Amino acid sequence: MNVARYKMRWEYAAVFLGGAAGSMLRGIAIPSLPTLDWVTATFMVNMAACFILGWLYAIRHRVHAHVMHLGAVGFCGGLSTFSTYAAEIYNIMVVGAYISAVTASLLEIACGIGIALVGERIGRRYHSEDRS
Repeated sequence: MNVARYKMRWEYAAVFLGGAAGSMLRGIAIPSLPTLDWVTATFMVNMAACFILGWLYAIRHRVHAHVMHLGAVGFCGGLSTFSTYAAEIYNIMVVGAYISAVTASLLEIACGIGIALVGERIGRRYHSEDRS
């Protein structure tokens, strides 16, 4: 067996395991989260995934590539959900609350970017190479 094929199998396994863990956590978390007029039920899990992605981005050069496959691609990919988010926005629009749908959309995108930047900042601060 060549080394490249062996490494690829571990990458797939890491993505699979991370995705399974993230999806199970999302399945547990989302039903227990409230839905407000301007925030979707998926908001908190998507913000958690954005924070973790930002933090992993900051430490990407200090960890093995399989950690990135497990955490960023697998776990965060499984935890976050665009399809449920889009369905929730659609359901808000169906009842005629267009302003609420736009507000929820813009808020989730802006907060996601902001939370990812916070995660990246924290990752750089607490995992810098020159820290003793």
